[in-house]
Amino acid sequence: MSWPGTGVAVSTQLPAQDPIISTVIDARPAAVVNGRIVGWGELRPLLSEAAGAEVLREVILDRMLAGAVAEAEITITANDVEAERELFYSTLSPDRDLAVRLAREVRKRQGLGRERLRRLLKRNASLRALVSGQVQVTDETIRQMSQIIHGPKRQARLIILPTLAEAQAAVRRVEAGEFFGDLAVELSIDSSAPRGGLLEPISIADPSYPEALRQTLWSLGKGDVSNPVLMEQGYGVLMLLSEIPGQDVDLKEVRVEMERLARLQQQRILMDRLARKLLTKPSVIIIDQAIKASW
Repeated sequence: MSWPGTGVAVSTQLPAQDPIISTVIDARPAAVVNGRIVGWGELRPLLSEAAGAEVLREVILDRMLAGAVAEAEITITANDVEAERELFYSTLSPDRDLAVRLAREVRKRQGLGRERLRRLLKRNASLRALVSGQVQVTDETIRQMSQIIHGPKRQARLIILPTLAEAQAAVRRVEAGEFFGDLAVELSIDSSAPRGGLLEPISIADPSYPEALRQTLWSLGKGDVSNPVLMEQGYGVLMLLSEIPGQDVDLKEVRVEMERLARLQQQRILMDRLARKLLTKPSVIIIDQAIKASW
């Protein structure tokens, strides 16, 4: 989805660095180790290389969303942000205490401190408000959601690599006897890499996964490794681990919950699509060399 006529254009081009200001900032102490100061001048380039691109994308999206929300004459309130927090908890567990503990672990793994979490929740509230008018829940989408939740699923490992040649090389290494999970940790650019490429169980009806991935997964036998599949991030290689049987449920009994979940799923897909669209709009010029390396 595009936002024509918003007039929103973001450039990250910065004025030339003032060496005096830079020196003052870099000289500020960040920590003390065994009595010796660790200054920001030592930490900053390392932090920029480690997470500079990710944080810069967040800042760009914040600015683009501020313009889109203003253009749409939408106001994001504290209640909207708090609703996103509650939704975040509810997706982790129906038990509130357990959800809070799980949220703490998620925040730790993803480096979400107080400020980054606040911005994330506001981004989600903004994106949800912008796409809410596009959501259409029908009988078909409710049936589809019931199939996603209660139907058969397959669990797999996934490796995604930037080029076809790299993906083919990974397939050959698996065929030669290397463990798929180890290769995922070593090579994959997908977010599942730290888990050895392990994915959550997938329904063939779930549109949040690319159709090519789902069709390929359903063509495999247990333990089979796929040929490379063209995906948005590159080329994916799948290994089928197991199949989980479906449950026999009466749609009438679960309809209300399936309708709620179908609405949330549509919102999430539309929100992701809008975020990607907004991130393609600004002109970005990277000045800092460490952030450029990360970018």
